[in-house]
Amino acid sequence: MNIELLPSVEGVAVALLVGFLIGLDRERAEARKGREAFAGVRTFPLIALVGAVAAILAPAWGIAVVVTSFVAVAAVTVVSYWRVSAVEGPGATTEMAAIATFLLGALAGGGQYVLAGASGVGVAVLLAAKPRLEAFSRALTGEEVRSTLELAVISIIVLPLLPNEGFGPWGVLNPFAIWLIVVLVSALSFAGFVAMRLLGERRGLAVTGAVGGLVSSTAVTYSMAERTRADQSLGGPAASAVVLASCVMCLRIVVLAGIVNAGILPRLLPVAGAMAVVGGIAAYWLSRSGTGDQVAPGHHLANPFSLRAALSFGAVFALILLGVRAAQVYLGARGTYAAAGISGVADVDAVTIALSRLGPGEDAWRTPAAAVALAAVVNTLVKLGIGVGFGAGRFRRQVALAMGIVALAGIAAGAAVYLRF
Repeated sequence: MNIELLPSVEGVAVALLVGFLIGLDRERAEARKGREAFAGVRTFPLIALVGAVAAILAPAWGIAVVVTSFVAVAAVTVVSYWRVSAVEGPGATTEMAAIATFLLGALAGGGQYVLAGASGVGVAVLLAAKPRLEAFSRALTGEEVRSTLELAVISIIVLPLLPNEGFGPWGVLNPFAIWLIVVLVSALSFAGFVAMRLLGERRGLAVTGAVGGLVSSTAVTYSMAERTRADQSLGGPAASAVVLASCVMCLRIVVLAGIVNAGILPRLLPVAGAMAVVGGIAAYWLSRSGTGDQVAPGHHLANPFSLRAALSFGAVFALILLGVRAAQVYLGARGTYAAAGISGVADVDAVTIALSRLGPGEDAWRTPAAAVALAAVVNTLVKLGIGVGFGAGRFRRQVALAMGIVALAGIAAGAAVYLRF
């Protein structure tokens, strides 16, 4: 029997680490329940070690050693579940974690160190996050659960079935690429929604604004404006939340553009960064100028994803792709700017992705990046109008001043970066 020493040692080390992480959580969880643990910080590493050793021996002894070891571990966990459930009722988290630990140990022993380690960390995080996950689950409405399942359907089932080739004028309509962008934006918005639900809106208006910017900075602006109509004393913190949401919007378009085509970033980052930095300073000043009452808003953001919203975004995105390409072909750079400015009134994500996908023009990334920056400035001015039109009291003045400064920062940075002297 010939066993390579170094790979085997690495596999055992990864398996022991995975078992330790999982066992650490299980030890603490069982201690909180006031009962003796079936397996804890010592047993779980041993279970992972058994899996790793079985996988290391499998090439020489055959798959039977892995199967026999798994059956032995599974038998112990079944006995433990039967004894515990007979006294305390059903609940098999620790037992299932033990089986998962064995399989992860076998994965590490088989040479898949990164996959085993990453999966082990994921299992440990999942176990440790039980209170937050249960609170999040209880907070979801039936409609939000349905929306979550719809997001999974469009991501895992629909996307792989779409053709990955160009259709329509200039071949710019690629169903797979368009739907991939729909999934990306929907997932990003849903991540912001999850973060908001996990953090809780009672952490303050600033947190709500910053996290809400991942969902929709426009929705945050409208929500805060409505809140100030009910309580004008929240003008400072509410205005700060609006500006923070716009800062996150600037960072969001950088992330989206970078994912689609990182070549645009050197031209886009100076303007988006200037707007985000100036907005952050303005938000800090506004929060200091308020009463300090960090009461959460009465209108919380709902799950931003729905199948109708995804289809609508896909249609808008496809139209913007056609519009931008047509503007480039027939009107040149001026047409691109016009299309970006009009699109920025309603949505910045779609025009950002569309322009990033089309790639650099004759002047490298100058025109696409300038058009995206223009859309961001236009969208900022739109939110300024929403704040002034729907807000009340000093919120209106503060939002107008702060958002106006952010827009001016974008214009000044754009002039310095894009204009040719």
